[in-house]
Amino acid sequence: MLRKNLMLVYAGTAYFLSMAALLYIMGFLADFGVPKGISDGKVAALWPSVLIDAGLVGLFGLHHSVTARTSFKRWWTKFIPAPIERATYLCMTTIMTTVLVCFWQPIPIPIWHVHSTLASGLITALYLGIWAMMTAATFHFGHFGFFGLAQAWNNFRQSPPQLSGMTARYLYALVRHPISLGWMVAPFATPHLTVGHVVFALSTVVYILLATPFEERDLIDDLGDVYRDYRRRVPAFLPSIRSGSKTEF
Repeated sequence: MLRKNLMLVYAGTAYFLSMAALLYIMGFLADFGVPKGISDGKVAALWPSVLIDAGLVGLFGLHHSVTARTSFKRWWTKFIPAPIERATYLCMTTIMTTVLVCFWQPIPIPIWHVHSTLASGLITALYLGIWAMMTAATFHFGHFGFFGLAQAWNNFRQSPPQLSGMTARYLYALVRHPISLGWMVAPFATPHLTVGHVVFALSTVVYILLATPFEERDLIDDLGDVYRDYRRRVPAFLPSIRSGSKTEF
C-alpha cells in the first residue's frame, strides 16, 4: 500500500509541475509575468543565438519524440512502473522546459509592434484562446490520463486501466492534431513579435512536421484501419469544410 501511495504522490507532483511548466511557457512566450521571458537576458550575436535557440527547441522535441514512442515505452516500463510511466515522462518534460528557458538566447529584434490598445487586446485574447483550445483538446481523450494522474489513481484504487473512448468529434473532427496546431501558431499571437518568437515558432513547426508521421505510425499500429480512414477524411493541421463527421475509436 505504501508503494501505491508513493506512486500517487509522485504522479500528483508531476501533474502540478507540468501545469507550472505550461503556465511558465505561456508567460515566457508572452513576455509577461515570469522571471525570464523570451526577450529577457543578455543579447548576444544574432546567428549563434538563432542556432542555440533552434537547438534548444530541437532538443525539447527530441525528448518528446523518443520518450513518447510505443517502442520506447515498452522498454522504459521494464524499469519504470507502468502507473507512473506517464508521470515520469512529464517530469522529464518539465526538466527540458527548464533547460530551454534557462539557456534561451534573447533575440529582441522587432518584426511588428502593435500600439493600438484595442488591437493589442484582441491579439492577447487570441493568444489566450489558443491555449484554452489546447487545454480543451486534452479533455477530449482524458485530461488526467494525458497528464499521468489517472494511471496512478487507478493503480491506487486497484482499478483496471480505463480506455479513453476517444471519438473524432469537436476539435478532432476539424484537425487531427489540434494541440500541435496550437504550438505552431501561439508564438505568432503577440502584439510584440520579435525574431526570437519567429525562431521558436519555425523551430516548432519543423519539429512537428518531422515528428507527426512517427506519431501517426504508432496510432495506426494501435487503431489500424479506423485511424487510416480518419486520416483520409480529416486534415492534419488546417481545417477543411469536408471535416466534421464522427469517428469512433
